[in-house]
Amino acid sequence: MQLRAEQIYDFQNNILSWYKKHKRDLPWRRTRDPYHILVSEVMLQQTQVARVIPKFETWLTQFPTISDLAKAKVSDVLSYWSGLGYNRRALNLKKTAEIIVRDFAGKFPQQEKQLLLLPGIGTYTARAVLCFAFDKQVAVVDTNVRKVILTQNFVLRDDKKTDDKELQNFAEQLLPRGNAYEWNQALMDYASHVLKKEKIPIPKQSKFIGSHRYYRGQILKTLLQKKKIKMNEIGMLIKKDFSLAEKDWLKKLLKELVKEGFIVIKKDTIVLAQ
Repeated sequence: MQLRAEQIYDFQNNILSWYKKHKRDLPWRRTRDPYHILVSEVMLQQTQVARVIPKFETWLTQFPTISDLAKAKVSDVLSYWSGLGYNRRALNLKKTAEIIVRDFAGKFPQQEKQLLLLPGIGTYTARAVLCFAFDKQVAVVDTNVRKVILTQNFVLRDDKKTDDKELQNFAEQLLPRGNAYEWNQALMDYASHVLKKEKIPIPKQSKFIGSHRYYRGQILKTLLQKKKIKMNEIGMLIKKDFSLAEKDWLKKLLKELVKEGFIVIKKDTIVLAQ
């Protein structure tokens, strides 16, 4: 669907006028350092802004540069990530840091295709880094931008009839060339403030407590406290009603964490990977 030039101009003017009066002062908006931008974007996945701000500032105090993160111990990385959830994000950040230091001499690639090859970086995150760090004129579509587009009169509100490709197409048409940085930030702030109560079809997250992801997190949390744990002790430490019937389930959890680089098992003892 092609939008009319008048529709685009009016929409751009309304959003940018609102943004001038209401834009948020966020710590990652005070920098164009691609490493800092990436950290903020990864932290903001599945986590509210208010919770991210103190974690972001503490993280950069501990790992101020991408080289510092690349050299850091996994246990330290997980410790400073604790409280944000989805620990795989932290490990992917570290792996990405290692690759950029090793293969790109510590300098972020500025091509979307190259960024997409890095661990944990999808289309939105790649484009966010390109726009917010390097001022590339690209449209970014996250949940907030999606909400803005889906609640406007020029697009169908039925999510089943508006797929990701179409949403990206709308976002590209609406982008004011030469002003991508402000525009993308404006859409996010507008959705967060003005459209806070608007409902759009978004897949709900499954229950966390008692989930597969929950117990993975419990294993890592326990290791951060105890440093090392015997294989025959871990079950009761993460699940009070653990039974021998759940032994295979536990082995599967541990196998996943070993494969993903979180933990190492040596002589029936579990430790965090270094």
